[in-house]
Amino acid sequence: MQHRIDEIVEGLSQELRDLTLAIHGNPELGLEEFEACALQVQLLKKYGFIIEEKYCGMDTAYKASYKSGKPGPKIAMLAEYDALPGLGHGCGHNLIAMIAVGSGIAMREFADMYGGEIHVFGTPAEESIGGKVIMADAGAFDDMDVAMMSHPSHMDAESMNTLAIDSYKVSFHGKTAHAAAAPHEGVNALDAVINFFNMINALRQQTQEDARIHGIITKGGEAPNIIPDYSEAIIEARAAKIDYLEDLCQKVLHCADAAAMGTGCTVEIGPGGGKFLDTNSNLALSGINARQMKALGLDLLPPSSTPLPASSDLGDVSYRCPAIQNTFAMIDKAVGGPHTAAFAEAAASDRAIERGLLFIKGFVLTAIELMTKPEELEMIQTEFNKISRRP
Repeated sequence: MQHRIDEIVEGLSQELRDLTLAIHGNPELGLEEFEACALQVQLLKKYGFIIEEKYCGMDTAYKASYKSGKPGPKIAMLAEYDALPGLGHGCGHNLIAMIAVGSGIAMREFADMYGGEIHVFGTPAEESIGGKVIMADAGAFDDMDVAMMSHPSHMDAESMNTLAIDSYKVSFHGKTAHAAAAPHEGVNALDAVINFFNMINALRQQTQEDARIHGIITKGGEAPNIIPDYSEAIIEARAAKIDYLEDLCQKVLHCADAAAMGTGCTVEIGPGGGKFLDTNSNLALSGINARQMKALGLDLLPPSSTPLPASSDLGDVSYRCPAIQNTFAMIDKAVGGPHTAAFAEAAASDRAIERGLLFIKGFVLTAIELMTKPEELEMIQTEFNKISRRP
């Protein structure tokens, strides 16, 4: 079996290398990943996948399906491929796409043999609005037995939970006046946004240890001798669980209302970016995948008892079906982490590509186990059923 998997992945390796390097060499921001999407769709079509383009109303999303005709598990592989402003593929999403597409193609033969369906989801804009959120809300993952993906990192690790996140654009409206001649005639929007941040700083004393609130002032006035009539901030809040985060965000927004009231301004609140649920990694599925990686000679770090201090739209998927996101080392920690220039450079390296190909083999082995051992699927589903469902 392993010999055959090696043959399949080796046979795909040049096409997958070309795919990931082409995406890396032409970085596209979220919802603008037209070339990255087209390249994946083209390759998946070549290998017999039925494609639904512009999936869930997003021009750069797709769903690629391969159905064996025999009953078996529905296995989803998730591809990301958006870049970062100014950094290109500083989060290595070109590699995530390669692994998802490569795994899906390599699983076909075993789906034909044992029974099952393989679905590759092209999920755009993870770095901004979160394409998976839109798909999850549309029910795209509700009938999947598992969803899997892999993220480049400085460590080889099992799936780890991430924080829920919500973000807001908070705008204060005041009234201009000459700052020296008639300051009493103005309503200072800059004072409002400063007071807003001061109240958030005080709020931090009463938050849970897993909570984070961070933001920037994006607009604070035009000239020092003019009372600012407009100020603007982008605020993000995170927490280990979405229920607590929603309560925390209400307190943040109360701070905005109070800052407006105290300065005589009005306040306008809108979305500042994506809202992602916390990730509920399915430990049963993660453990199966870790065993397959161990069979390939690689020990994955076990899941941490605390979430990673980051957020992912995989969280929304994890409330809809059993889901995991393992990580693979493509760069040394001292050199640079995600969202750095060093990470972007490493994402096109031979080391990164070879590690990605190894993790494709691990996902194929995981799929075979799910196809051949229904008791494993039952164990995965039992764990998933314990998650509190959300609309």
